[in-house]
Amino acid sequence: MQNVISKFSDKERKVFYIMLVIVLLALFDRLFLGRVLDRLSMIDQEIASQKSSIVRDLRILSYKDTVMKEGEIFKKYITKDVPDTDVVNADFLGLIEKLATQSKVNLVKSNPANTNKSDRFIEYFANLDCNGQLEDVISFMHQINATDGLLKIVKFNMSPKRGSDNEVNASMTVVKLVVP
Repeated sequence: MQNVISKFSDKERKVFYIMLVIVLLALFDRLFLGRVLDRLSMIDQEIASQKSSIVRDLRILSYKDTVMKEGEIFKKYITKDVPDTDVVNADFLGLIEKLATQSKVNLVKSNPANTNKSDRFIEYFANLDCNGQLEDVISFMHQINATDGLLKIVKFNMSPKRGSDNEVNASMTVVKLVVP
């Protein structure tokens, strides 16, 4: 190599060294600098991805207090241990009798009906027959639907009582939801 370089003129030697430096820089770029820059680019992409994930998580965390407050509201509806069907039906019918007494409605008959179980909740049904003043029966129905015990009238039939202007007979099916 020394012999070849010694035969070059000064001008050729300068061009050769400049070319050698350019080739070495190109090799350095290909072998080292290119890989480092690619890795830095990949790291920048990961940082951007993590940054957007953190922003999303911070937004979700900002709703924490609202979610906790709503959880406290709905906590009273969720039962950890579901009592026996007879106990639930007794409490259920007792609440209905209490509401009927408050509404001045005569509860003629109240019978527990079938029970539907699913993965998310249990439905307890009761069939009711009652009579009273129209306003009182409507008030009774409203109290059933508005109670905190997750009660709802799913079916009802109302007919006027014979010989009376304002009295009605009502038959209804009420459901109680239990969320385990």
